[in-house]
Amino acid sequence: MIDRPKSANAVYDRLGVGYDRTRRADPTLAAAIARLLDVRHPEPVLDIGCGTGNYTIAVADRNVMAIGLDQSTLMLRRARAKEPRIEWVAGQAEALPFADNSFAGVFCTMTLHHLQDFESVFAEIARVLRPGARFVAFTAFPEQARQFWLNAYFPELMRRAADRMPGRDRIEAAFKGSGLRVAEIEQFNVPRDPIDFVLYCGRHRPEVYFDAKVRGNIFAFTPLDLAQEVGTGLARLDEDLSSGRFAEVAASFDDTMGDYVLLVAEKAA
Repeated sequence: MIDRPKSANAVYDRLGVGYDRTRRADPTLAAAIARLLDVRHPEPVLDIGCGTGNYTIAVADRNVMAIGLDQSTLMLRRARAKEPRIEWVAGQAEALPFADNSFAGVFCTMTLHHLQDFESVFAEIARVLRPGARFVAFTAFPEQARQFWLNAYFPELMRRAADRMPGRDRIEAAFKGSGLRVAEIEQFNVPRDPIDFVLYCGRHRPEVYFDAKVRGNIFAFTPLDLAQEVGTGLARLDEDLSSGRFAEVAASFDDTMGDYVLLVAEKAA
């Protein structure tokens, strides 16, 4: 959650304390991030856009020394209250306040779609990574987002969400000159009983979107000008769930691409 437009920063500052009600670290995802980083304590890793620190803490609990960075002071205040033993740093991704070759790994969760200047951010990540170290990003590609069944009920919301998500080509183009290269891409599917209520958290449990607290902690649902579409879409979703038509709607969307990806890049040794 860094390098966002000013409006996005205001939204995340407002979330602050309430964010953890629905946005907790998924243990399977945290384990995958730690595994793909492939580092050993006490080598430090950096969580960029750490928010309230859920994944920073979850990765640190897997015998990794993690440091969290975010530009939202309210989010960081909440993170410090949860785990004062971790170092929490206020800063911008395009100007990381760390020395060259400081980290044995860098990761981020649902952050790439908030970035404005990919080239600068990736150059900074490469600068602070040690040679041969890894950057792991949890994200969704646009083509994945366009296959969320949410598109049937919230078309403009999902159009904007997909447009914000960088595709692999865009990411690799931004990697050029930074010293980073894509090493692997691993699919990640939303669990049937999610505890981190990301955008597609209701893939298997559509009723979760009727909870205003869930929607309120998902950035795509927060624009005020989408309130009418959200209301109309929820009404249609309710009708389809009641009639049984929802199963047909959901089945019309391709799920073979996976819901999200863990994109792994390596810095040249």
